[in-house]
Amino acid sequence: MRGISVRIFFKRHSISLSAVMCMAALSAFMAAPHSARALDYLSSIGDVPLAEGLVELPEAGFVFDKPEGRIVQLTALRNADIKQDALMGFYKTSLPNLGWQARAAQAGILTFERRSEILRVTFTADLVIFDLTPQ
Repeated sequence: MRGISVRIFFKRHSISLSAVMCMAALSAFMAAPHSARALDYLSSIGDVPLAEGLVELPEAGFVFDKPEGRIVQLTALRNADIKQDALMGFYKTSLPNLGWQARAAQAGILTFERRSEILRVTFTADLVIFDLTPQ
C-alpha cells in the first residue's frame, strides 16, 4: 500500500502536510499558557535548560574537568513570581526529553541520570542549584 502525500502550495513553495501539522502543533504549544518554560540553557551545562523565571548567577558556580568526568555546580536565582512546584514540574518534564532519566526524588531535590553523569537539581526558597557529577 502506498502512502498518501499531501502538499499545500504557497506562492511557489510546497509544504508537506506533516510540516504544516508540526508548525500548527508548535504554534499551539507556544501560545498555551505555561507556568515555566525554557528561555535559555545553563552556561556550563549547555544541554540543561534554564527555566523562565531563573537567572543564572555566574559568580556562584564552578567547573572541574577530571579524567573521571566533569564536576559542575551552577546556581540560579528564582523570581518570586515563579512557584517552586512549577519549576519542579518543568524540569520533571523537560529533562527526560533531553535524555535524562529521573531517579527517586526527595523533598525539594530532583535527581537525573544520563550516560555516566548524575544531575541533581535542588530547589530552595530563592535559588535553584544544579550539581553535575560523574556516576
